[in-house]
Formats: sequence, C-alpha cells, structure tokens
Amino acid sequence: MIQKIFGVLFCSTVVFSLAFAQPQRQAENWHFGKGISISFANGTPQLNGPSAMDAFEGIVSLSDTSGNLLFYTNGGGRPPGNGGPGGNDQSPGIIWNRNHEVMYDMRGAEGGGFSARQSSIAMPDPAGQAGIYYLFTMEEAEFDIGGAITGQPQGRGLSFFTIDMNANGGLGAVPFPDQRIITPAYEGLDATPMANGNGYWLACHNDNAANSQIIIVPLTASGVGTPVTFNQDVLVGGQLVFSPNGQWLYHAGRLLEFDNATGIVGPPAFTFPNASTAACFTPDSRFLYYTEGRPALGEIIIRYDLSDFSTIDVERLSTTANETVLQIAGFQIGPNDNIYFIEERLGTQNPAYGLSEITCVSGPVPSVTRLLLDLARPGDETFRPQSLPNYVDAIFQRPEVADTLVLDTLATFGCPERGLTLRPQEAGTNFLWSDGSTADSLLVTQPGEYCVTITGGCQPTIDCREVSILSPEVTGTITEEIDNGCDGLTYNYVFTTELPILSGTVTYSAMDGQAPYRTIALSGSDTILLPAPNQAETDEVIILISNQCGDTTIPVDFSSFSDERFVPYFMVESTAELCSGLEFSLEVINDGALAISAVRWSDGNTDNPRTFFADPRAEYLATVVNECGDSTDLRFTESIAEVCDCQGRIPEVITPNGDGTNDIFRLFSNCAAEDYTLMVFNRWGQTVFESNNPNQGWDGEKDGTPQNMDTYLYRMVFRLPGVDELQIREGQFSLVR
Repeated sequence: MIQKIFGVLFCSTVVFSLAFAQPQRQAENWHFGKGISISFANGTPQLNGPSAMDAFEGIVSLSDTSGNLLFYTNGGGRPPGNGGPGGNDQSPGIIWNRNHEVMYDMRGAEGGGFSARQSSIAMPDPAGQAGIYYLFTMEEAEFDIGGAITGQPQGRGLSFFTIDMNANGGLGAVPFPDQRIITPAYEGLDATPMANGNGYWLACHNDNAANSQIIIVPLTASGVGTPVTFNQDVLVGGQLVFSPNGQWLYHAGRLLEFDNATGIVGPPAFTFPNASTAACFTPDSRFLYYTEGRPALGEIIIRYDLSDFSTIDVERLSTTANETVLQIAGFQIGPNDNIYFIEERLGTQNPAYGLSEITCVSGPVPSVTRLLLDLARPGDETFRPQSLPNYVDAIFQRPEVADTLVLDTLATFGCPERGLTLRPQEAGTNFLWSDGSTADSLLVTQPGEYCVTITGGCQPTIDCREVSILSPEVTGTITEEIDNGCDGLTYNYVFTTELPILSGTVTYSAMDGQAPYRTIALSGSDTILLPAPNQAETDEVIILISNQCGDTTIPVDFSSFSDERFVPYFMVESTAELCSGLEFSLEVINDGALAISAVRWSDGNTDNPRTFFADPRAEYLATVVNECGDSTDLRFTESIAEVCDCQGRIPEVITPNGDGTNDIFRLFSNCAAEDYTLMVFNRWGQTVFESNNPNQGWDGEKDGTPQNMDTYLYRMVFRLPGVDELQIREGQFSLVR
C-alpha cells in the first residue's frame, strides 16, 4: 500500500460523493497546445485567452463544478538540453494556477513526459477534503532521448501530486509533489470511479512487447493503493480510454471488459483490427468513436454500436487525392455532450489547423462540423500539439436515450373562434403531423390529440398535445376561505372553474352599476382567490371574469357567507331523553376557526366534556376562552323532565373487577328514584351494605375488605317519580370475582 503522506493537513474529513451537482462543468475550460484556451461557458466552444499552456500531448485543465478554472498542467517535461523533435527544448513540466502563473515547476525531473499520449489526469480527493485534488502523471516512451536522467533509468512511470486549492488565497499549492507509484509505465493513463463511489481506478500500461501488462491502481480515502497487473497477449501502447459508465476499457483496437467494482480487467469483448489508438465513448456509453485507415479513402471516423455491434461511417477526413488530413489529437467528450478532435489539413492551397466537432453523437445520424474553431498553427511545424485535455469521462455520464424520443403529452387550450396554433417542443428540419401536414406548425379548431414526428434533429421525436377548446362562458363555484387570526377576521373566496382560465382579469362592480372598484389579474390556473369586498363597499357585486376566449359576468352575494370566527355551543351526549336523575354528558364545541383554550364551569371544574346527573332545578353554566383570550358564557337551555317513562332494573350478578360492567349492585333506572333504601346481607344475615342514595351501590366490599364470592340477599324499597305506590323488592344475587 502506498500510503497518504498528507500529515496534519488531513486531520479532518468531510462527507464526499463522486456524484457532483454539475460534474461536467469540471471540463468547462480547456487549456492545451501552445497557449490555446477554449471556454464552454455558453454551451459551445469559444476561444478564450490567455493561456500559459506549453504542451504537446496529454494534459489536464480542471475546473470546479461551477465552471471556475482551478489549474492546468502539461503533466511533465524534460530538463533543458534534452530537446525533442527538431532539437528544440521542451517545457520542464509546469502546473499553472487560474491566473496562468506557475504554481509548481517540475524542473524536467518530476512528473510525466512531455510527449506521453496521456501525460496526466486529475480528480478530487476521495476522502472529501474540500479543495484537495490528486494529479497523476505518466512517463513518455521517449524518456531517454538525450540520455536518461540520473536515478531514473526506466523513467518516472506513474506518479502523483497533491494540489491544495485552499492555499495562497485560492490560487493553490503543491504540498506533496512527485510521489512515485510504479515503474516502468509509459504513454497511456485514464481513470474511472469505483462502482461504490468510494474512489477511483487508475489504468496505465508498461508499453512492453515482451511482457505486455495493463496496470490498475486503486485510489481511495486511504490513499493510493497497491498496483495490480494484468498480462496482455498483444503489444500495449498508446491511449487507454474508460467508458463513462466504467464498464469498458478501450486500448489499441481492443475493447476490454472492466469490472469497476473489483478493478479486474477482463478479456477483449470486441476487436477492431484497423482502428487507431485514439478513441472515445459517447456519454451514454453505448457508442465508440475511432478512426480507421482505408486504402484509397484515407482516414474515416467510425461509430461502433455496442448494443448491436453495427458500425456507421461518420466522416471521411480527406476529400481529395491531393489532400492529407491528420487527426492529430484524440477524441474528447465536451461538457455539452459533443465529441471534439483537432485536425490539420495539408497538401492543399489552404492548409488549416483547428478544432472539429461531432454532434448528435448518439443519434441516428451524427453530424461533423469541420474546423469549427481555427487554431493558430505553431511556428515549429515538426512539433504540433496533439492532445486535448484528459478527463475522468465519468463526469460526462448520461443515461442511454431511446432511438426515438416520445415526449410527455401536454394539455393545452384554445378558443372556438380563433383556434390554436401548435408548435413542436423540439428542434428539427422535418415535421409530420397526425393529419399528414408537414409544416412547422399546425392550426387546430377542434378538440382532440394532435401529434407531430420531428426528424432532422439529433433523434426522431414524437410530440403530442391534448387540445381542449375553451368556452367563453367561465362556469364554476365560489367557496368561503376564512382566516381568523387574533388580529381580526379576514376572509377570502375561492372561485373554481371547470377548465383553466389561463389569462385575463377579475373585475368587481357594484350591483347598482357603479364603476368597477377592484381589478385583479388571473393567475393562469383553474382556481382564483377572490378578496372579499371592503366593509364600506356593498356586499352585492358582479364579478367580471375575462379569459382568453371571452368574458363572463357572475353575480355574487358575499353577505350570504359566514364571517363568524368563534361560535362555541354545548354538545349533549345521553342514552335517552333527559330526565331527572339521568346521567348525561356536556361538551363545549366551537365551529369557528379559533381553538378553545379553556372551559370553566360555574363550580370551578375545568373538565371538557363533563358528566352530570340531570336535575330540572339546576343551572349548567360554563365560561369558554379561545386561543386569542376572548371569552363567552354558555348556558345549557334544554329542558329536563321531572317525570319520565321510568323503568328500573336490578342485577342478578355483580363482578366488581373495575371493568365498568356489573361492578356494583343497586337499582338502575332511567329516572331518579325517591324514598330509596337498599340493604345487602350475607348468608348468615349480617348486613354488609346499606344506603339511601339511589346513585350509590354496593361494590362487593365491607369496611374496605373484599367479601367472598357467594350468594347475597337484598331488600330494596323505592318509589318511581309520578307513582304513588311504594315498591318493595327482596331477593338474592351472586358476587363473582
């Protein structure tokens, strides 16, 4: 394990995810070649100098997820005197800050090689430390031109730097430079996130014909891990490219399976014998772009479909026999999902060097715009820049899109006299409507579903609309909406229509024909909030509602709506008609919007609800307080009968267990008994209970001591209201526990 050596710099960590908010914006600013700077801030590439970049092949130009440039680098170089082609000295390897100033000088003895195909790649620290980045560099195969550097007989291989963008006021610094990972390793370098999002897999190779190996190195929150090698049966060399979804690894005309959960490089799934080493996947990882040399035709850009193994010829680079066009930079996805490459045209009267663009890269017919940007040709004709920035292409990942897009059906509305003009939601060059017309719009006057098939854009698209024809007569209902705050009563009215009103105004006019005194704009929905008329204005008004098709007048009597905010009253709960002595319940209820905060009965009790025994001579009074502190007095006014259709019942068994059923022995009556006496005896004739209160019963105890289960005798004397005859009942009942 190659451990992190960040020391106290990493004492604290923060939660980090590889799923950035706008990850593609990390590629918004491209610095490459000899001082070339391109910005994608407006969605298309535009020259945007200055730039201090001095590079030949693989480079890094990294921004944050808001599109702000962080740093850029040529990944490495050679010391003075160790020149490249043409004998010219190369850059010693520089990391520049966003102000195009030197952040770090590799002195030609650190980092990667100036002409490594992918000399560098960078990504945020998987540990989540804000502003910390890893920069990985790769050695070039020609590292020993002019003699190997002392102590580096096989070159520098794969190395890494850490960059702290928190340092120097946000301009960045390199606290730990040139940490060696593995040698030898040359030319190719790419990275993809781990499947679990906890780090990255770095891929490189040893460029060795006798012992060809692809090397995978893990990067996690713990630091750089131990390299793992995978032997190959062909010469390894040149570029390595991961698909954005991390499931494929392209190398030298071979498409290798890759397990981004384990970092295992699998066998070739497809081979492309005539393919170039430069290739690029589409953001949805469905297609692979590469070039292929063909006799008499020259270089052709090819697109390979990984879903059905088919290919299409996208573009022939050379168009005449006397013309030579070189694709001198590998393909690279841009932050707008298009694919870019640098090309140079030679052998004609009009030589050119510039950036070309492939659009609709996953559509049925990709389109190539040649030399979209004219780039200044370097003075050294033998040493032209040959690479665009190298990114972790997972930042461009997109879900696979269907070959034909079907948009959601939209509901729209028109007027019967004027009709409605439908226009497609997507751009294209050809349109076919459901009625057979081919114009770029359709006038409809009848309700129904109308569809258009759009072609000529990136993908065929079907766009449908469900059209309803509005009536000028706006019908609906008005409901009351009260806001009873403690500061006072306010109330509004909601007008709900059968169809959306869409546009227009609501105007209030008095019934007597006075001029309008209020106008409000419609919100475009099928519900309008109508403020109530002012107290000084009449409650009877006409509402004039104007929609896009006409006007409707609706008379409304606002005075018919309730404006009460606190309306307390008694709710009675009783099993029978209220009669003297009958048990019943009173609860204070409020139908207004304010909540009840307290109920105080005339005897001081605060229960709500509360249980009483009905008494025709009693008064039931309560003071009710609401949440705003307002109070009102309530008086129970329902009549209580002195005499009812009285009935009495004497239980035969009691079970005093506290469950509320058969717990006591007494007379149970729907009216109050008079001249009442109850005596209970045990089997030896001893009195265990005696009472003259008809509401008091025996609970199975004597002097607080529970009595035994047994049969007990009783003698009960009472007179029911309205009956002169005194009733005497004697008998027995059982006590069961």
